[in-house]
Amino acid sequence: MDGFPLSGVLFLCALCLPSTLPGGQVPVPPSCHEVRASFQSLHPGSKWAMETPVSGADLQVCQPKGLTCCSRRMEERYQITARQNMESGLQTVSAPLKLLIIQNAAVFQGENVSNVCLDCCPSYTLIQSHLQEQFG
Repeated sequence: MDGFPLSGVLFLCALCLPSTLPGGQVPVPPSCHEVRASFQSLHPGSKWAMETPVSGADLQVCQPKGLTCCSRRMEERYQITARQNMESGLQTVSAPLKLLIIQNAAVFQGENVSNVCLDCCPSYTLIQSHLQEQFG
C-alpha cells in the first residue's frame, strides 16, 4: 500500500459515512421538497422552485437571513398571484357598493330632473298652483 496510508483511508471513509447528531439521528441534507410541492400545487408545471436551498441574494421582497428555497421567479409569481387575489376580492366586495351607488344615482337624477323641469317652467308651477286652489 504505497499510494494511501492506512490513516488516510480511514479519514476518507469517515468523510463518506453519514454523521450523526447527539441523539443518534442522521441529519437530513437541506431540501426544498415541501416548498417545491406547495408552489407546484399553486402553479402546476412551474419549474422555478429550487431543489436545494440557495442564498436568495437576488430576491426583492423576501430578505432571507440564511438559505432559502425561494427563487426570484417564484417571488414574482407569488406577487402576481397576490395582486390578482386582491383585485378579485376587491371586486367581490365592491359589487354591492357599485349597485347601491347606481341605484341612488338613478333616484337622485330622477328627482333632480323633475325639480329642474319645475324650475325651468314657471308657467307649469303657476298652472299647478292655480289648479290646486280651484280643485283643492
